[in-house]
Amino acid sequence: MIAALSRLLKLGDGGLDDLDLVWNAAADYGADGEVPAGTPPGIEQLASMLRFYNCAMGGGLGFALEVNEPVRVTHAVSALRYFGLAEPAGFLENVLERRLNGESPESLPPDDDFYDLVDEGTVRRAFKAKAAQAPSDFGRAQAAVSSVRPHVVVRGSTDDERVVDA
Repeated sequence: MIAALSRLLKLGDGGLDDLDLVWNAAADYGADGEVPAGTPPGIEQLASMLRFYNCAMGGGLGFALEVNEPVRVTHAVSALRYFGLAEPAGFLENVLERRLNGESPESLPPDDDFYDLVDEGTVRRAFKAKAAQAPSDFGRAQAAVSSVRPHVVVRGSTDDERVVDA
């Protein structure tokens, strides 16, 4: 799986960057409802979040709760937290708990309450921030850390220069 994803990322010269390709793969996994074994954990989290988010955006919060088993909603809550979206995670967790306790769909918060907490821009920014923070979670290489040490140039009285470590 990681090799296939790496090949996919290398092919990304059609205007999409590697994060767009990761996003698209996760969206596909979310739509399918299955993430292949060996998928990096960040992509799994993104797939869980996008599955629920896309259902909610496409059919409303009630629809998303109806078509996703409670375990999938719980995964979406965990994914929202993983991406630093604690407020929408808490909201969704509360709605799920109320639904599991038998509250009628009519008594649950309106869709706009969820939409006010999370929109595509919010989700994309959270994803990009997490991918920058933990690139290996998304099958991406860590940014190369420069082995060049900072230095200063010291000028002598005879105009000769030498470089010393800072």
